Amino acid sequence: MMTNPARTRRIALGLAAAGSALALAACSGAEEPPATDAPDPVEEVVEEETAEAATEDFNQGPIPDAEPELDVSGLPPEPATDAPLGDRIAWEALEQVATFAKVNDPDATYECPEIAGEEGESATCTVTFLGEPFEYTITIESSGILINYQAELHDGPLIREVVEDSLRASENTEYVLCDMDADLVRGETDTDAPFTCQSLDEESGTVSEHTLSISMYGAFSFFPV
Repeated sequence: MMTNPARTRRIALGLAAAGSALALAACSGAEEPPATDAPDPVEEVVEEETAEAATEDFNQGPIPDAEPELDVSGLPPEPATDAPLGDRIAWEALEQVATFAKVNDPDATYECPEIAGEEGESATCTVTFLGEPFEYTITIESSGILINYQAELHDGPLIREVVEDSLRASENTEYVLCDMDADLVRGETDTDAPFTCQSLDEESGTVSEHTLSISMYGAFSFFPV
């Protein structure tokens, strides 16, 4: 049986024509649009948050120009040199307690027992300052025209306002806090206070902790924990 070549050809021509059409389409003047650059990825801007200072946890106050000191003009007049020895030492005891506190108490009382001034004699004087009694003990080492004696203030008044103002001046910040049990706390000399304090750097949010060291003479200084 003879095949029909025309039909076969037509099929062949049809395929060829289709291929030519595809080739023409590929070579025609219609240019593909140029590839555009992909947009740069959107950079997410993350703003760094600064630490917010928790100022409500602190006591705020103005920064003093200097640490508080006692205004000695607020003390009562010093007894004359010919006043009884007990009166003169009692006034000295008041001066020491007030210097420790760095404030005056116009209602303070101060008294010593009668002191003869004999070598080896001891006496304990009492200063009532801001409602608290403080003892001042003396021991006479030598007597005569001049009387030499050792004196000791066992503890003194630490006042919150004074202590915190001292820390403000020391750390140059308005925000401080001392974990004192009351506005007046007794502090023994030549040791650390029975509390710690904190100061806040408002700009950075940094909180620093401090101990309060008391000298044997009642002066105090802050040290970082």
